[in-house]
Order: sequence, then structure tokens, then C-alpha cells
Amino acid sequence: MTDSTESTAAATQSLDDCPLPVSVQNRNICCFVVFWSVYYLAAPVSYVGLTHANLLKALGNDDEICNYPQAAYLWMTALPILAAWFLPQVRYLKPLALSAIALMASITAAVAATLAGGATSAMATNVVIAHGAVFGACNGILLTAMWDFLRRGVSTSRRGKALGLTFGIGPLFACVGSLLQDALFGGKLLGGRSFGLTFPDNYMAMFGAVPPLLLIAAMAVALFRIPINTDASTAETPFREIIFGLRQFVNNRNVLFGVLLYVMVYSGGNAIFPNISLQAATVLGPDSNTLGIQSFLRFGFKAVAGVLLGLLLAAASPRATLLATTSILLVGVTWALSSSGWWYMLTFGIMGAGELFGAYFPNYITTASSKQYVRINMAYASVLSALTGFASVIFGAIAKKYGLVASIYVGDRILVLALLLICLMLSANPTPKEDIPHPPDAD
Repeated sequence: MTDSTESTAAATQSLDDCPLPVSVQNRNICCFVVFWSVYYLAAPVSYVGLTHANLLKALGNDDEICNYPQAAYLWMTALPILAAWFLPQVRYLKPLALSAIALMASITAAVAATLAGGATSAMATNVVIAHGAVFGACNGILLTAMWDFLRRGVSTSRRGKALGLTFGIGPLFACVGSLLQDALFGGKLLGGRSFGLTFPDNYMAMFGAVPPLLLIAAMAVALFRIPINTDASTAETPFREIIFGLRQFVNNRNVLFGVLLYVMVYSGGNAIFPNISLQAATVLGPDSNTLGIQSFLRFGFKAVAGVLLGLLLAAASPRATLLATTSILLVGVTWALSSSGWWYMLTFGIMGAGELFGAYFPNYITTASSKQYVRINMAYASVLSALTGFASVIFGAIAKKYGLVASIYVGDRILVLALLLICLMLSANPTPKEDIPHPPDAD
């Protein structure tokens, strides 16, 4: 009986692993929800991929060039490792996150200004690709910081509530953003009601509306509270700290394979998304502009899935959410290959629901990480995620040579393999080793 009681107490303590009062943790959850809600409202721009691909298409570029913004985004996600290496202290979390938001607002305003100023197609194309690159670098820093905020500022026992609220409410704001986007492109979802704008003014208005929203996101970040850092490194030099961080990353099986499988699912289920979007014009006809409908379905389904996945996390295990999101992505890609006519549009809803792998893989990695190594592990995840930029380029090259459908088939096969490996390689409930000591110096 005593052993059972002690075991239960230990399990409870591992779930209630945040020293902040519940009221402060709830405020942190609210800040997390507000940040993501605003980010979702700006999703037509903040989610680099579909809008950028279609904008470049409208500027006269081929399918390969249309994949460059997402490729640039993914390549630049390697940058956060430098911040995690050389600015690992908790006191830098907020300054880094706020600086990233400021740069994102600036490059977004630059795209709007370029389109408004009547720049040449070549110049506008370069600025749009640069937008993807800057968002990749800044998003990498910002999102690793946000997951560190969540790990430190909210206990594990409340993580299901936090993610359920965030990704249940947040995508509803993305639906609002999609309706506004649709109104910029003919108003199909609104019964033909639109703002009456034509190219390039519709894209200019979309990008121009985002910088003020990012200021609200910055306010949410500024209000986040985390405990005073008690896990300061004992390393004598930054180089030693880098070695310790890399060693624990490689030696933590759940973190290492969690990151590798995250990259695989990202490649098969997200990097293929621009080609699935471009394929809609082939299925429905070249005159059908369905960007707004795509976004509305994508985030509408995501809102429903966000609530259900939060409940799944609370009731089951972190790995269960990985299996669920990867399976949903596989269903979505398979649907894109087998459907025709307007049924094809259901693809975007299914893919949107599965796209929450982008929340639950980081949650798995965060849960499996010691608090002192959350940001470095997420930074390594960003570094390896940069490899998916090559997947975007490869999908673009395959589409150019063999057609869009051929590239979608490749994404489908990657997801099948990823699903099998998740079952074989990852623990259901990863347990971090807190306060990992640094190894002694060798004599």
C-alpha cells in the first residue's frame, strides 16, 4: 500500500511540475491562446505556403518557383540553434521573441509596399521569397521560445487543457481570416460579397493588414510569466554548453526520434501542401480561385480537431496524438489522390486537421525534455526541420517533370512510413530526466 501511495504521489508530482500558482498558470494559458489566435487570424500570410505559391503563380512563375517561399522558410528554421547556443539564458526568451515579431511585421509590410508600388514581377517575386525566409528564421526563434514558455509556465497536468483551448479556439480565428481572404478573391464563401479588389491590390491588402495583428501577438508574449530560472548551467564556456546540449539530445531516444519523425511527417504532410493547393486548379478548372475556401476548410476542421486532440492528450498519451495527426494527414493526401470535382476541396479540411502534428510533435519533444534543455531541443528540431526545405524543392521538381499528382504520391508514401516508425520507435509517455548533471572534466 505504501509503495502504491508513493508511486501515485510521484506520478502526481511529475504532472504538477510548475511552481507557479494556478492563477498565474491560467493566465499563461490565456496568453498562449491569445498569441496563437492572433497568429491564426493572420494565417493567410503567417502560414508560408499556399498564399505565397498562388501569389507567385499570379506573378507568372512556374510550379518550381512557386515552391521557393516554403523552401526558404524551412531552410531558415535552422537559425534558432544559434540563439539557443549563445543566448540560452531564460532572461533572453522575451527579448528574442519580441524581436522576431518585429522583424516579421517589417518584412510583411515590405511585401505590401512592393505590391502597392507597382514593382516588376521579378522584384515582387524576390520579396515574397524573402518573406518566406525571414518568417522561417523568426518563426523558428519565436516558436521555440513559446514552447519554452509553456513548458516552464504551465504544468504537464494542464497541458491538455492548454493545447485543447489553443488549437480549438485559435483555428476559429483562422476561419475568420479565411472569410476575409475569400472576400479579397471574389467572395465565393460569402455569396459573392467581396471587397471588389483585383490583383495585385487584393494581395497588397492581405499583407498590409497583418503587421498590426502581430503587435497584439507581441503584447501576449510580453504578459507571459515564467518562474525565475533555477537550472543555470554549470558549464564554464559556451562551447562546453553546446557539447552538453548536443550530448543530451542524442542520448534522449524519445527526443531524437521524435524530432526525426517530426521532420518526416513535415516532409510528407506539410511540404506537399502547396502542390495540393495548385492541383485544385487542375481539378476544378483554371478560372476557379478557391484560396479562401481552402483556408476556411483547413482551419474549420482544425478547430474541431484541436478540441478532440486536446481531450485525447488528457485521456491517453502524447504518442497517441502523434498517431492521430499523422493518420489524418495520410487520409487527406490519399483523398487528394482519389477524389474529383468539388469533393477534392474536402482535402483541405482533412489536411488542416492533421496539420496539428505541428503542435503535438513539439509537445511530445517538450514533454520528453528536461526543462533546462527544452529550447535547445526545440532548436535542434528547427535545424533538422530545415531539411524539409529540400522536400519542397524536390516536390516542385517532381511536379515540373512528372506532374503534380506524382509529387502527391511521394508525400503519401512518406506518411505511411512515418506512421509505422512512430509505432516502433517512440514511447507512449516520455519521461524527462530533470536536472541532468554535466559530466565531470576528464583528467
